[in-house]
Amino acid sequence: MAKELPKTYDFNETENRLYQWWWERGYFEPSNDPNKADFDPAIAPFVISIPPANVTGSLHLGHAMFVSLEDLMIRYHRMKGESALWVPGVDHAGIATQLQVENMLREQGTSREALGREKFEETVWAWKEKYGGIITQQIRRLGASCDWTREHFTLDEGLSRAVREAFVRLYEKGWIYRGPRMINWSPGLMTAVSDLEVEYSEEPGKLYYFKYMIAGSDEFIPVATTRPET
Repeated sequence: MAKELPKTYDFNETENRLYQWWWERGYFEPSNDPNKADFDPAIAPFVISIPPANVTGSLHLGHAMFVSLEDLMIRYHRMKGESALWVPGVDHAGIATQLQVENMLREQGTSREALGREKFEETVWAWKEKYGGIITQQIRRLGASCDWTREHFTLDEGLSRAVREAFVRLYEKGWIYRGPRMINWSPGLMTAVSDLEVEYSEEPGKLYYFKYMIAGSDEFIPVATTRPET
């Protein structure tokens, strides 16, 4: 029996069906796979490691733009017959994710201190699973031809081990060191934060004037400052 054509085009069904068809046939995997017996090391690969989106929330238009551009590049090289690989993943985002979780807890009338470390960590991991899954699904819905068998999270053991190894090597070369430095300290988080995490605000202040007397004279030099403690 012939299938009746729908009266309206169902793009959602079509996109999902085609994406699943591509995926099941292995079209997103590299043609020259180092994990397979027929691997040829003489063939140069074309690889993109996706800039992992933070699990602080869902994707926005900026993410959609870079996913589209990278998908264009990976498909171009794949159609040229090259061994193309696009590695997907998400980023833990550290302090930024912690702040989002703490905001959620505040809305629920509790805090990380009230939960305790173990329960708070469980809450953070639950957040990661929720929004990491949302991000992955959004990337798939965009039609991104990532190799999902190689999906990573920036706190996966292999990646964490690589970061520790790199840190030790840099330290042994003398490129990482301790010293007195000006930092952005968060009294709430009880840790240093990067400039990117700092939100600046303008607040009214006072200008203090000091008279520096000139020796042997009644004259003085006026000096103004907003930081009298210095």
